Amino acid sequence: MKRRLTLDEVRDALPEVEELRPIFDHVLSQSEPDRTKTWSGSGRLGTVGSRIVPDAAMAEDAVEIVAAAEAARLGDLYRCAARALSALAAGDRIAAAEALLEAAALEEARDRPGRAAAYASAAHRASREERDARPAARALRRWARASKALGRLDEALDLYERAHRAGRAVSDAKGSAEAAIGAGNVLEAQGRWADAAAWYRRALEELEPVADQAPERWQALLNLHIVTRSRGAVDESIPLLERADEAAARVDPRGAAPAILNAWGQLRMAKGSFRDAEVFLRQALDAAEGARERVTIRLNLAEALLAQGRSLDAAEHSREAEREAIHAGLAPKLPEVYRLLGRIASAEDDPDAFVLFERALEIVRERQLPSLEEALTLQAYAESEARRGEVDTARQLQEKAMELFATLGIARMREPWADVFGGPESGAASLPKEERDDES
Repeated sequence: MKRRLTLDEVRDALPEVEELRPIFDHVLSQSEPDRTKTWSGSGRLGTVGSRIVPDAAMAEDAVEIVAAAEAARLGDLYRCAARALSALAAGDRIAAAEALLEAAALEEARDRPGRAAAYASAAHRASREERDARPAARALRRWARASKALGRLDEALDLYERAHRAGRAVSDAKGSAEAAIGAGNVLEAQGRWADAAAWYRRALEELEPVADQAPERWQALLNLHIVTRSRGAVDESIPLLERADEAAARVDPRGAAPAILNAWGQLRMAKGSFRDAEVFLRQALDAAEGARERVTIRLNLAEALLAQGRSLDAAEHSREAEREAIHAGLAPKLPEVYRLLGRIASAEDDPDAFVLFERALEIVRERQLPSLEEALTLQAYAESEARRGEVDTARQLQEKAMELFATLGIARMREPWADVFGGPESGAASLPKEERDDES
């Protein structure tokens, strides 16, 4: 009798070669939970590897569609390469760079940051000696973004800094501000909040001449709010969010609404107002259109629900986030999903919650995600083990988390419910209750 394969079985069967990645991405997007386990304990703890691949997803006609789509994409890349070569032959290095940057954008859209980086690097080589330095600066920014996606954070920071200098040299305020925001994003991913804040302020200074027309202004203000809040200065971060809200309303009220409403929700969580947070986050979810922002907002909503003790609702939204991430090809978001599902299972005293944390760690390491993701997972894992009385295991996990946080310049662990790392009690978050200084 024929049986259907799980994603883990597909992954084990296929060699890890670039040519087959579209096939795996296809079966991943078509996979579904094992319905025979949906209401069992193992189903509740299921992760991406246990999902079932329908026979239709592996049928020859379905694979032919994937092959045809890949051939079309490859044709687009070849045409970009041909245009670049023709432009070089005509002595137009700027046009060559533009064609290569178009190829980089195509690869970035397919979540191929390594290839995007190669095209952006080539675009920079083509244009770096030209009198008009703006294309070379743009190539540096796209190269930096790809490097960040690859987890090459030091390289990404260097590229963004070079792009910022190049933008300033040609008085490109928006370009240099974009580079400054990118540098801040990299430093934020490393948990270097103070350094990130300095770059966001630099972006705001660059934008003074064009502030009212530049969406980068509200983005820089929003990011500055986030890092200020992350450092524990919650009240100090509020005026920054208000300014971001006002700036966004002037240039892009609809497009900015999901990010702004999500930030108001996270702020309410940081202040312990979880029902208010839920209201903002539901509004943000209604406004969101892109899969990535929907997954992020839905996970924050699940956090707010879990904080209210509504674990079933939190689990439902977490699983929906998992589904959206899988179907949209957002595998790097899955560790956050499984970290939260692990916390939900732990809150319900499920002794097998560790399965979800282990899967999160596995994905972090397989995809070489930023160290902050691993540190956050280890912290949540430690809290779960402490909850069920495994004090030694909890302490070992906490020590590993603290070591990683320390390498990122983060002195304290994440506060419950919100991405805040300041506050005097943060470091005690994963200790068993009897070992905390305060018993409240």
